[in-house]
Amino acid sequence: MKKWVVIAPLLLSLTGTGTGFAAPAAQPGITVTVNNKVVDFDVQPVNDQGTVFVKLRFVAAQLGGLISSGKNNAYIISKGTITLSITAGSTAAYKNQQPFTLAAAPRLVNGRLLVPLRVLAEVFEASVTYANGQVAITTEPKPSQPAGPGVSGNTVANLNNGGWYAADEDWIYFSNIQDSGKLYKQRKDGTEFQLLSDGLYAGSLNLMNGKLYYIAENNKFFCMDTDGSNKTLIKDFVLGKNLLSVTEDWIYFTEGSGPTKPLYRMKLDGSSKTLLEQYGVSSLAVYGGRIYYTIDASKLFAMNLDGSHKQKLLEGGYMSDILIQDTTIYFNYKEQLYTMNTDGTRLAKISGDNARDLNLSGNWLYYSNHSEYSKKLFRINLTDYSSEKLADDKTTSIQITGNKLHYLNPNTRSFAELTIE
Repeated sequence: MKKWVVIAPLLLSLTGTGTGFAAPAAQPGITVTVNNKVVDFDVQPVNDQGTVFVKLRFVAAQLGGLISSGKNNAYIISKGTITLSITAGSTAAYKNQQPFTLAAAPRLVNGRLLVPLRVLAEVFEASVTYANGQVAITTEPKPSQPAGPGVSGNTVANLNNGGWYAADEDWIYFSNIQDSGKLYKQRKDGTEFQLLSDGLYAGSLNLMNGKLYYIAENNKFFCMDTDGSNKTLIKDFVLGKNLLSVTEDWIYFTEGSGPTKPLYRMKLDGSSKTLLEQYGVSSLAVYGGRIYYTIDASKLFAMNLDGSHKQKLLEGGYMSDILIQDTTIYFNYKEQLYTMNTDGTRLAKISGDNARDLNLSGNWLYYSNHSEYSKKLFRINLTDYSSEKLADDKTTSIQITGNKLHYLNPNTRSFAELTIE
């Protein structure tokens, strides 16, 4: 469940400065619905001369958003790329650091912050109506991003975690860490174990059009048939730690001398190299006809596959481990686990765990729990957000192929395998 916390010292300081308001005299009950669902309040909504005030925390929990403390006794309300700063007892407010005036000042009633409905419309981009004691708050869903072009050579999560494994209908292809990272394949039933290439430390495995694309041999990018024949060098990256994803006719990759590198794309044969993002890209997810990426682990962007229609989704705070399912982004944000819609709306924390090496299968999100020193393997249910530990091993580089989960135990320098739901 989503939980929103307004810090108690902030409430005490606001009350102590005389900005609190006494509860008004009894008045007819006001019913509030959010997207046609009734919201129960422990502090009832207030109608003050035609301006309806509702408790901020409960509605924020329904619409998605974050509430935190700011300077000078302010409340900071944020959702996606929108940040609103308000103060109890004042009509002065700031939206994305630009000043504007509220229709009525937020107020404290019995230690709870109540805000005018216009605030909700401003920060949550909601439609708010009030008539005959009925408040209806609705969001106007934007059309979901069509799948469009973009069949990828591996899952976003596998590639984020090194791309050590990839699979087609019959075979699993993998970098065999027990044999210096040479490239092997075996049938999904565990039979016919075959060496494909002697190149050392293969990674970033992508399967596309019957070809296997991968990086090996000191940052060289190769293509070969899935039986190991017709091996071809496409590009020598020279410097390592490149992000790479093959999607239909294009290869999306980072290249440069810094720890984070500009983002490019090129044709499968290495031609038509084009710069897509000049700044240092730290995470890359090519999914559903769009590119999602972070710059310097602090700004999240999306753009079309050709680099057009660039959109900033989120800024501020460390973010990593970006992966996507349908229209939801899952990622590590400020060392906790968050979700957000692919259009930048409905940012929400789903776990306080410092979840890394994220991977998805069905309704479960698997991760290495860096909140613990031992970094054990956990998973979280994406319906009720309950979590459970799966293994005591130190866990990195989580890979999923079908119903098999593979994770690297750095203490033993070997991959372990689990059967998952």
